[in-house]
Amino acid sequence: MAGMIVPTRTPATVSVSRHADADEAGRRTRELETLHRLAQRVAAENDPRGVLERALETLVAMGWFECGEALLDEDGALTTVAVGACSVDQVGACALRSSLAEVAREALRRGAIMQRGSWRLVPVGPAALLALAGTADVSGSFLAAVVELVHAALKRTHLHARLAEKEQQRSRLLRAVLSAQEEERGRISRDLHDQIGQSLTALLLGLDRNLEAPDPDDLAKLKEIAAITLADVRRIALDLRPSVLDELGLEAALRRYARDTHERYQIDARVLVTLPQRLGHQEETVLYRVAQEALTNVVRHARASAVSVVVTASHGGVQLVVEDDGIGFDPAGLAAAEQVGLMGMRERIELLGGSLRIESAAGEGCSVYARLPSRHA
Repeated sequence: MAGMIVPTRTPATVSVSRHADADEAGRRTRELETLHRLAQRVAAENDPRGVLERALETLVAMGWFECGEALLDEDGALTTVAVGACSVDQVGACALRSSLAEVAREALRRGAIMQRGSWRLVPVGPAALLALAGTADVSGSFLAAVVELVHAALKRTHLHARLAEKEQQRSRLLRAVLSAQEEERGRISRDLHDQIGQSLTALLLGLDRNLEAPDPDDLAKLKEIAAITLADVRRIALDLRPSVLDELGLEAALRRYARDTHERYQIDARVLVTLPQRLGHQEETVLYRVAQEALTNVVRHARASAVSVVVTASHGGVQLVVEDDGIGFDPAGLAAAEQVGLMGMRERIELLGGSLRIESAAGEGCSVYARLPSRHA
């Protein structure tokens, strides 16, 4: 149209725009290269310290920051676990570091990136932080991607550590189970040889005598030996697997075991079971074995005069509590060999998705709390 001025882009304007586009593309490319390298390096680490160190090294080496520190909260103490490209011999002498400690704690509490002077405080998890120093232009999206990568790597190391701990526990438990099996077989063998074997030998010899010349008094003694032998066989069978557990349920089995404990060791053992209905076979077996092991520990170690066994339905699950008035102990101070029974109880409970807790102290007795989730409760 006549008189209308049409704006035009000068060659200089076009050149600046092209340079800006090229710079942006170059920065994006460098961000992707950094993230790729970071992902590769942290993936090779199975330790939180190693993950933080590799992350710090990568960010500094790729030129995003001049230097930095990786900090990890270990038992409430914020500890420097890695230093990247620091030009001073002593980290504390760094001029950029004067306000680091206070802001690092605050950034972890907030769970958000904070800026303090030349420092950028970047939480990469609830207990880990990268303190990065420098004036480089770093986009928020790039830092968010870094946080996501490092946080995922830290979670993986946590899972790896838990799996390794579980594997060690399972290995110890397997050894303990094998040892317990051999011990149980040895006990049964001794019972069969020393008690059942000797009783049957006496019966055979007595029967031989009475075949030639029957003696009523002798026959009465042989009948008594036969009755004692039968009782011993039943006791051994009950120790291996109480038939009452299958036939009458958990309460009857626990009462039978508590009565046997009282008769053998003069410990006042009381049982209270309040369940609306019978539990499943696995649940009853696990709770019975846990109670059995807990009572065995009371007999062997507690020097108790009384023990109670309580089973109740609670919050969609079933809880077993075994408490004694014995001498108590420090659960954290047990030697590995002394933890075998506790490990066995915990493993049985956890296999059904439950939990086990031990509370005890010197002179204060011991309480064992076992809980199973249950659709029957």
